[in-house]
Order: sequence, then structure tokens, then C-alpha cells
Amino acid sequence: MAVDQKLYENDPVRRLRLRNRYLFKGRLVMETALHIGGGKLTLSSSRSPIVLTAENIPFIPGSSFKGALRSTVEKLVAALADLSQPRLRTCGLIEREQEELEEIQRGGGSLDNICPTARQRTIAEERRRRGELDLLPILEQLCHTCRLFGSPFSASRVNVNDLYIPEEEWNGIIQLRDGVAIERDSERAKEGLKYDYEVVPASTAFDLEITLENASREDLWLLSLGLSEFVNGFGSIGGKRSRGLGACRLRDLRVYILELEGEEDADGKSGGLRPEERARRLQRYLLGRSPEEKFHRVEDGEGFLAKQIELLFKAK
Repeated sequence: MAVDQKLYENDPVRRLRLRNRYLFKGRLVMETALHIGGGKLTLSSSRSPIVLTAENIPFIPGSSFKGALRSTVEKLVAALADLSQPRLRTCGLIEREQEELEEIQRGGGSLDNICPTARQRTIAEERRRRGELDLLPILEQLCHTCRLFGSPFSASRVNVNDLYIPEEEWNGIIQLRDGVAIERDSERAKEGLKYDYEVVPASTAFDLEITLENASREDLWLLSLGLSEFVNGFGSIGGKRSRGLGACRLRDLRVYILELEGEEDADGKSGGLRPEERARRLQRYLLGRSPEEKFHRVEDGEGFLAKQIELLFKAK
């Protein structure tokens, strides 16, 4: 259910109220090898080791997958910008030049349509000049991707856990590959610049768990757009992607749903929820021990994503 800012304007406690929660669980399977750098503090002999747990098992940091997911979503939102459905906005985390913003203002234009993340310096200077700023208008001006994934002005609504290899599937293999620096002008290998790097082999699987809380319909559309790319094998993660590394596919996706204030239709209207039904769902969530027990509905992941994308194109 979308957040009505005015509803919670004069009641700070209600701002914290849990209105919905979505849990996405699946398995990310590498179709090519994976390299996510682990720094220099490692026992590996490689100059470019991979990130490992304390037990020396490879894993994917949640921040790495979240960054890859956000980048995927931003590309798709940019492609949707000129279509007739409700306009989804993204700033792409690209900060506008101060001269560009000043020129817009000199021409009588407003900066309200530009995401605050893209004009952080302007807002910082205004805050120094005026002392304090009303945060609510800034939050309302954030683009949809900043509202979902977070910005300097607002916490993220989506949390991605670290992705670990299921214990029974780890075979203990880490591959070492060779590389060589290329002189771009001569297109030949640079003398003395051979190096190596570690990779996790293709076919390695990682458990994925994403939690989305207090989501609006736009949040569900954006997350569905991004995850659908990974389900269909067009997502990628990690470094050295131009060498073919990082291709992956999301499999066995399930969506666990907890709605405490009714669900929205394509036009953003909610049917509401009876108080007794809300209490029943909340009790079940608090007493349940597994996702199946806690959430009142479970859906097939691919079907859920397809439904949300269809709602995006049907919305007015």
C-alpha cells in the first residue's frame, strides 16, 4: 500500500507502522565464473583474491547484489521514460553540475522536478544558509529508484542479505586464472604485466533473500522489473564482466507476502482491510516460525513478477 505522507504528518509513531512486507527467496546460479574482489588481507597467493567468509567459503555481499540490481532497474526505468504509463523516474545517482542548476533557475525553472540526490550540493548550501530545511518536501521529490534503494536523504526500503553457498553444495574449488594487460595503441600485451585472479566456478549456486518493507506500487514494479532480468538470465554481478564473468540466473523464486492495510490495484486504490483480519495476519506473523507460517500468502516468483509488470503497463 502506498504511503500517504499527510496521514502520518502529525503522528510520528504512525510513520513507523508496518504496513506490508514482501520476502523474495530464490537461488542465484552462476552461468559463468564469478569474481568479487576480497582485498589484500587474505592468505591467497593471488594478487586479486575473491571475498571469503571466516570459513574461507566464497559468498556474494548483499551490497554487491543490491548494486547490480539497482543498476539494472535504472537502465529499464530510463527505457520506460517516454511511454504513456505512470512515469517512473530515476536520477541514476548522477549529480547535476552547479552551473546547470543555476541556469535552470535563471530561466525561471524549478528544481523540484530534479531528484534531491542529483542536487545534493545545492541542498547542502541552502541548509547552511537557512539553518534547517523541511525534510518532507525533499522526500516527496526523490525519484522512484532513490525511494526504493535509498539515498543520502532516505533509508532504503529493500534489504538484501549476503548470499551464501548452501553448505551441502560447496565443493571447495576456487579457480585461478591468468590475465595480461593490453597496450591499447599497439593492441599487444604489455611486457611484464601478467597477473592472475581468483574466480568461483560456473554452476555455483547462492541462496538469495530480499526483504521489501512498506512498499508502494512503484516499489513493487521497480523490484519486479529488476528481478525479472535475473530470472531470464540477463543479469550479471561482480567484476571483469567484459571478460564474460558474472553471468547468472535467478531460479526457484518464491514471494512471501504480508499485507496489513490492503493491496493496491493498477490505479493505486486500496480495497482496505478489516481490523479483525489485520489482527489475525499480524498475530500469525508474530507467532510463526517459518516464512510459510508467518506470511499469509505465498506466490510463485515468476508469476508474481509478471503480474506486477502487467500492472505497470495497465496503470493510469
